[in-house]
Amino acid sequence: MLREKELFNLDTSTLMTVIQELHRTACEMGADTYKDPGTGYQVFTEYALLKKGDCCGNACRHCPYGHIKVNKPGHEPKVKKPVLLGSIEDMCDGFDVLFWSGGKDSFLCLSHLLERNTKVVLLTTFETETNRVPLQNIHIKEIIDQANHFNVPVCLVPLSAKADYLDAVSTGFQVIEEKISSPVTRICFGDLHLHDLRNWRIQTWPEYEVFTPLFSQPYKELLATLWKAASRYGVSINLSTEVQLPDVVLPIGTTYNQALVERLQSSGLDAMLEFGEGHTYVMPKRTNQLQPSIWSYKFFK
Repeated sequence: MLREKELFNLDTSTLMTVIQELHRTACEMGADTYKDPGTGYQVFTEYALLKKGDCCGNACRHCPYGHIKVNKPGHEPKVKKPVLLGSIEDMCDGFDVLFWSGGKDSFLCLSHLLERNTKVVLLTTFETETNRVPLQNIHIKEIIDQANHFNVPVCLVPLSAKADYLDAVSTGFQVIEEKISSPVTRICFGDLHLHDLRNWRIQTWPEYEVFTPLFSQPYKELLATLWKAASRYGVSINLSTEVQLPDVVLPIGTTYNQALVERLQSSGLDAMLEFGEGHTYVMPKRTNQLQPSIWSYKFFK
């Protein structure tokens, strides 16, 4: 073991190696802290922070949640492996996993489950390069805001450029089941009418019941339910990507409401934007004044 005087003479790389070894040993021993060799301060281990079940926002050195709740200008989370955030109390008797994109279809499915008192865990995959949900263009910090608003836990599953999607999702399932000590009851999706996609999900995850409560429902009924759910849960629905109309481009942040639905239909577009014309973001109204980062983010097509 190095003496304290010797530590002051170490270069940064060597000192970090010493710290990593101290941390590894502490975790193996089940210790909550270890003594920083440079400052003498006690440092929380990943083992201790995992027991907390959520990021505290204090930028802990060994944060297993990728500093997801650290609020500093210019700060970007670095979630390197699937993490489960939020309360998981009373879920040991079974729960559903809802694949959550942050948009209106996911929200419709969530409201269906919550209104039936179903215990739900959200699962969101995102690109590590941008910290955003693919296609949907929603930052993972906004996903966290949504989960907090609906008071449901969420599992963030990072997708690097070389990651295999199915392997990453499988690891997410494992993290959820190990944390809750109970198997997933069903996996749920906000699919509306794309049969090929629904069949792919069923074939891909034969070990789970695939539940799509919105499937094949008429748009008129879905939209009526959407407006009621938005009012009930205190959210607004906005475009998270641009939408090209024949005469104009609708910008990010445009409110998705009945007037916009009629405008889409008159332009020959799908009223629910189900063919990739655009995507939406469900925004808690209590944070409307905060201007979500998607509104100032250039969407890369």
